[in-house]
Amino acid sequence: MFPADLFPLALGTAPFGTAIGRDTAFAILDAFLALGGNLIDTAAVYGMGASEQTIGDWLKDRRARDKITVATKGCHPSIPDWQQRLTEQDVRADLEASLRNLQTDYIDVYFLHRDDPSKPVEDIMPMLHKLVCEGKVQHLGASNWTVERIEQANDFAKKNGMTEFCVSQIFWNGARINKQGVYDQTLVVMDEEQHAGYAKNSMPVMAYTAQAQGLFSQIRDKGYERLSESMVRTYLNETTKARAARILQLSGMTGVSPTALSLAYLLYDRDVTAYPILGISRLERLQEALQIFTLDQNDLAPLFE
Repeated sequence: MFPADLFPLALGTAPFGTAIGRDTAFAILDAFLALGGNLIDTAAVYGMGASEQTIGDWLKDRRARDKITVATKGCHPSIPDWQQRLTEQDVRADLEASLRNLQTDYIDVYFLHRDDPSKPVEDIMPMLHKLVCEGKVQHLGASNWTVERIEQANDFAKKNGMTEFCVSQIFWNGARINKQGVYDQTLVVMDEEQHAGYAKNSMPVMAYTAQAQGLFSQIRDKGYERLSESMVRTYLNETTKARAARILQLSGMTGVSPTALSLAYLLYDRDVTAYPILGISRLERLQEALQIFTLDQNDLAPLFE
């Protein structure tokens, strides 16, 4: 079971310790905690450990470990050759490094950062279950796994009395994502098939790139003709345009930013529980994202017409 009593938004920390320095990172983490935030997302591969190290220093300095649910990820394919890393040795090496970086003796939610579809789930789940039994991991998550593979893994785990995956991370936001336009084809995109699977299995999703890289605010400020090629390739289609029109109209009426309003498509999804992961580089961006909670669902109804 995924942890209860979590703030509905997670804080993404990929640039902490690299593009975002320690002081700014600490200020963002302080503000997030003060606003009630308690779910932080990181990964062993982010900054080659710099993100985890920054979070670990902050947790120690602020004595905040018992206030925070830490989600981290291991076993990302090797860079730059992109070789799979999903052996038990890989899992343990990455986990132990994360524990050291985070200065903790357990991880609240441990994700496998990528799947290796050639590897049977019968080989994967026992080694993950051992980590739970040893107390080093409390909950298991799958990042960039398809629903079909998660179901296979959980069916095996359930039949054999092992720990199941209780949460997924997937590429999901208020735009309709063009799967063939995504820069990294190992990323799993939320589509109708994936969405139906999460709804059927009542599995929550931590959605990454949840703000669509500021797409809707860029449409407001620049128009479609000045979007970058990657934005056009990844997001531009008739569904996205229709949502943008509704978002921009409601933004003009309420004063809430388009980027914040776009989070409503995840937060108020009727079938799947979502925890959007916020990419925040400045404190004002955190405040901007939280504007969504100044409106109730009746105010947001025009987005879903």
